Amino acid sequence: LRSYGWDATIADPQAAWNPDRYQVLARSAGGFVLLEEGAGKQQYFASRHKYDTAFPVWINHYQFAFGPKQNVLTLEDGRIVATNEGVSVVTVYTALSGKSLPDAPKPLTKYGYRPKVWGKNLVIASEQRIYVADVYGTMAEFGPGFFPEPQRNGDGITWQEFPVLEKDYWSGVEGKRGNLYIRWKKGTTTLLANAIEAKWTHNGGVIATVLRSDPLPGQPWWSVGTDIYYIANAKSHPVLVAADARTPAPHPTLPVCAVVGKTGAVNICGYDGAFRHQLAPMGDNPAWSHDGRRLLTEEPIDEKPDTKYLRVVVFKTIDLAPKKK
Repeated sequence: LRSYGWDATIADPQAAWNPDRYQVLARSAGGFVLLEEGAGKQQYFASRHKYDTAFPVWINHYQFAFGPKQNVLTLEDGRIVATNEGVSVVTVYTALSGKSLPDAPKPLTKYGYRPKVWGKNLVIASEQRIYVADVYGTMAEFGPGFFPEPQRNGDGITWQEFPVLEKDYWSGVEGKRGNLYIRWKKGTTTLLANAIEAKWTHNGGVIATVLRSDPLPGQPWWSVGTDIYYIANAKSHPVLVAADARTPAPHPTLPVCAVVGKTGAVNICGYDGAFRHQLAPMGDNPAWSHDGRRLLTEEPIDEKPDTKYLRVVVFKTIDLAPKKK
């Protein structure tokens, strides 16, 4: 139907939709920003403690969590240690004026990064291990692994055997892809070789990017060739969704996803690989709104290499059900 958007203030805004409304949370220089359609509705907030609001995720419609940008720190003596910031939570309330106002970030954990919602808990990565944190910040170890992706409202969780896209300080093998572990439920786990960027679909499946070979130093990781596959359940075989594509974003209600093609174009694909339609000639990190009516992408700005343009495309829904006579 139409599109709108905003200029980001940094090159890696990591924008995320509110799970209940058309509000976008994004990283900004020195803090974060809450974005909504319409002139004058952009609200920037700087952190007093200079927190790096990296990998933000909405816990619910009025709270979000974030953590440090890095998994580990390198000390002067060469030792590798966990970050000392941990995950914090921000509560956003609505003022009488109608504007969204956040409270100061409240530390939840002492270490960890990349928080993800798993039911009433958060899944947090730290060094080479995965932890589950409750609302009080109590941490329970889940097990070894990297880049965990829990099923937000289900029992499933995926994780990578190796960090792949980050430096591996633990296995001692650079560029090793390994397996993607898919735990559908307790006691039922399957593997997808060489897979990263796993996402859970609305119908309980998993969609992921598969690397054809090890990433090359000094080049974009997808330059080695990537394909997107879909696995419906523990007994299903992987189905090719899109060749020469990466960064899948499953639709919240339909068996389709947005992907980024080899040339950087944003495409819409069906899980069965039956169709692939180009939506935009350039974009990255697609994300659907809670109802699937809007798709957010990050577009490069030629004259501003250190920033991005956050574009939102608004769709019209069509009822394909047969009409009753």
